[in-house]
Amino acid sequence: MPQMGESIAEGTIIKWLKKEGDVVHCDEPLFEITTDKVDTEVPAPAAGMLTKILVKEGETVDIGTPVAVITESGEEVKTVSPGKGIPSKVDTGLPVGKKGDEPGGHFRAAQSSQVISLRREPEKSDDPSALPTPSRSFSPAVLKTAERGGISFETLATLQGSGHGGRVTMRDVEQYIRQQATTPLKSDSSAGPPQEYLYQPKDGDERIQMSAVRKKIAHHMSWSTRISPHATAIVECDMSRAAELMETAGQRFEASVDAPLTYTVLVAQATVKALGEFRTLNASVVGDEIVLKPSVNLGIAVALPESGELIVPVIRKAEERSLAGFAQSIKELAMRARSHRLTPEDVQGGTFTLTNPGIFGGLTGTPILNQPEVAILGLGAVIKRPVVVDDAITIRPVMMMSLTFDHRASDGMAAFQFLARVREHLEALPTDFAEITDA
Repeated sequence: MPQMGESIAEGTIIKWLKKEGDVVHCDEPLFEITTDKVDTEVPAPAAGMLTKILVKEGETVDIGTPVAVITESGEEVKTVSPGKGIPSKVDTGLPVGKKGDEPGGHFRAAQSSQVISLRREPEKSDDPSALPTPSRSFSPAVLKTAERGGISFETLATLQGSGHGGRVTMRDVEQYIRQQATTPLKSDSSAGPPQEYLYQPKDGDERIQMSAVRKKIAHHMSWSTRISPHATAIVECDMSRAAELMETAGQRFEASVDAPLTYTVLVAQATVKALGEFRTLNASVVGDEIVLKPSVNLGIAVALPESGELIVPVIRKAEERSLAGFAQSIKELAMRARSHRLTPEDVQGGTFTLTNPGIFGGLTGTPILNQPEVAILGLGAVIKRPVVVDDAITIRPVMMMSLTFDHRASDGMAAFQFLARVREHLEALPTDFAEITDA
């Protein structure tokens, strides 16, 4: 399983593009994985025959776990078990393939049987008694998660793992922590929620297996609501000047910067400006400290057309972007997201998120925080409505904005002041093309 990012500890194989017995070519796409909601094709590290698939579709394994064996033509087929490596060119210091071809690391590859993995394993003793038993061999991610959750090594060793050979994964540990939080203190049961809260499928029900992305979304959102006390502030914004700007300068702007001028682009710039004044919303909570971030890494939620699921690529150092820079970045990230060309780094490190349910006709919403961020801004649809202006009723394009925030990091007063500042920026937009080219 390839290392696709520093903070990623495991990956899920969602599709094998070849089957056992197929001939594969070096760098030919071999299988697809998903890590942190990013789907990525992994190329074959060498040419030969796909002798053995060690990890099935839908299974999740730790980074560095062998997932398949490729045997070169004319060489003897070797038996390899999941989790066990074989001598390779990387292990002996010899080059493998072309430099830079490997996504996120160096493939382990032998002259004969090639074990597909991306981490050099430590030297192993020939004495079986010196090797750790499967029940007491844990990845660094598992140990770190257990330590954070206050789980002792002894307790960890008793967990039933869902990985290969009963291997305990990070997800197993997190599930155990959740179960302990919902189990009465005097109860010896390690079960999940009480049975009366669980639906029991009946005849006639249609059962649909969650996709790998949906599982991760469920995992992240469940934890987010447990970690942060969520609160939401909502305001209305007059989008007349934004609509006029798009009408009068939109075509010239797009021709000039090769990216469309949209409400999302305008709100993104206004949001980043406002975050410069309200830094506690561009922060994270660590213990009893609020950690303020030096830059705004703005996450922009993008809907994937084939599944309707959301992914959140990040614009880094957004405070340094001009209006044209926002438009170009949003266009590029959306195109890469919808063509599955994002990398894990593209969706990591965000400090504030912008989501736009308004494109689906939503009036407003109360989005869940993208941990470890403390705020997320939701945009409603821009709808023409009667409003009172100077004691007269008139028709204006109006948008509702909702700010969900972590009540540990901020209060309602700051949340509404922040929304007011975003609104001021949007309602004071210039309507002339020359004025926005330098903005």
